[in-house]
Parts: sequence; structure tokens; C-alpha cells
Amino acid sequence: MLRILLAEDDVNHATLARQALEGDGHQIITAPDGRAALAALARQAFDLILLDMRLPDVDGRELIDRVRGGQGQRPDIPIVVLTGYGLRQHLDFFTSHGVHDFLAKPYDCDELATIIRAYDRHN
Repeated sequence: MLRILLAEDDVNHATLARQALEGDGHQIITAPDGRAALAALARQAFDLILLDMRLPDVDGRELIDRVRGGQGQRPDIPIVVLTGYGLRQHLDFFTSHGVHDFLAKPYDCDELATIIRAYDRHN
């Protein structure tokens, strides 16, 4: 079981991800914007972040920069990106910031669960 921070502003996407992952026994804490996600990371420890790249207040790129820069309890925390706005323009950024997994929206919940299971085996 992983403790996962889900930073997602779209209620429907958040609900689908939550249902898919809680069904596998993971604990999901949601944040509707980047500022709330950073606050959650400061308050508690997580095993993984599921991150929408387009968030209000603090977008995905800035959140990744801050986390990797030491804001939060684990600068090396795995981050899985979920985005509906294209991946190509972000690939170099992801690589340079240690983001290895990403899914384009709309994504298949089974595919998301498979990615998360791989992190659960390494935990």
C-alpha cells in the first residue's frame, strides 16, 4: 500500500484516479491546486505524487522544481505526471527532474494502476 498525493484540479479525473487506486489498497490524499499540494507535502510524508501539470496557483513544472529543490519531506519522491495538454514539450524537463512515468489524459485506469503497482513493489 502506498500513501499517494493526488494533485488534480479536475474533480472527475480525481475521482477516477482515486477509485482506481483505492481499489488496490492505496491511501489517496487529494489537493485541488499546487499550493494545497505543497502544503500537504510539508505536513506529511508520501510515497508518490500523481501530478496534473496544469494546476491553479502553482503549476506542475513549478511544483516539480520545488519538490526536487527540497520543499517537502522527500526531494527524491517518485512523481507520475497526468496531463491533457501534451507531453512532448515537457519530456526534457521530466528527464532532467527525475520524472520517469507520465500518462496523457484521458488515460486508462488500468494503465495507471499498473504504473503505481511498479512503485509499490519497490517501496
